[in-house]
Amino acid sequence: MKQWYTNLTHSERRLIIVGSITVMLALFWTLIYLPINQKIDSQVEIRNRLNDQLIEMQGLGQLSASQLRNIISIPQNMTFSSWVDLQLSQLGLQELVNRTEPIDSKTLTVWLSNAPFDQVIDWLQRIHLSHGIKVDQIDVNVTDRSLGYTNIRMRLVSP
Repeated sequence: MKQWYTNLTHSERRLIIVGSITVMLALFWTLIYLPINQKIDSQVEIRNRLNDQLIEMQGLGQLSASQLRNIISIPQNMTFSSWVDLQLSQLGLQELVNRTEPIDSKTLTVWLSNAPFDQVIDWLQRIHLSHGIKVDQIDVNVTDRSLGYTNIRMRLVSP
């Protein structure tokens, strides 16, 4: 190999050296620099997205805390269970209730069958914001994906 290289003319040797350097730079660029740079860019994008989500969540937390200060209490002459039944009947979901089970005076488990998921979630958000009711546990089983019907078991807790 060395003899072959020494038999080349000066310009051919220079061409091989320049070509080798060019190939090495191209390999370095494509195998090392470019993948590292792309990974850094994707990580920066993920970080920015997560930072935006954090800012949004902090804003929602402050909004939620300010909204929770304006909580309307459940009427004194009603139990938590009867108040939830009234709320469900006003929403038109009472006929979907399979069973309600009071755990104590401030905790109630409710089973719904073939309930429209969006409607139930909107109601839960509304009672949380207006009355401070929290969902301690929830199990959701989809019964009809196209219509959004679900079987739901949830445990509601009054403040």
